Amino acid sequence: MADRWDLIRVSLARRFYLATLAQAAVVVLSAVLLGLLFGRQAPAEKLRLPWAFLISTVLLATGSWYMEQARFFVRREKQAEFRGALLRALISAMMFVSVQGYGLWAIDKGLRTSENSQLGVHSFVFMFTALHGMHFLVAQSVLLWVTLSAFADRYDHEYSWGVTFASAFWHILGIVWLCILFVFVTANVG
Repeated sequence: MADRWDLIRVSLARRFYLATLAQAAVVVLSAVLLGLLFGRQAPAEKLRLPWAFLISTVLLATGSWYMEQARFFVRREKQAEFRGALLRALISAMMFVSVQGYGLWAIDKGLRTSENSQLGVHSFVFMFTALHGMHFLVAQSVLLWVTLSAFADRYDHEYSWGVTFASAFWHILGIVWLCILFVFVTANVG
């Protein structure tokens, strides 16, 4: 016989699909709006990181803070605060992906020469940022699933593994992003 959670999971999968589509639409529309408002950087010899990378770093740190709040609240059985912290973390994630997507589009691609295309730092920066963004989309999906599950009463002080996993995933990607930024700054100084 199916337990309560098995029955909820079927409905949750449908909501996850629809929420993923809605989330993707908001992220893409936000990134396009940023592109229309702020435009693109002009090509230059030296790499110039877009301001969007700084803003997205702040959003990543904000999301980390909310994830830690969610972990704190779920362990103390403060469900309303827990769910609110998860929603704020999810909004931070969506804003991060939007701003980062705009940053990727707006980034200075460098002067177009055959040598620059193969050896220049611009392509390297673009590739690493795009790879990080793809991994962050997975983390954002995990966070969406955990948030929907939280609203379906999945987590409490006894069972919060999904929240811990989503939080750890988020923090690891935050550390990776800081390392990528360090490489960018180091490459730009040299």
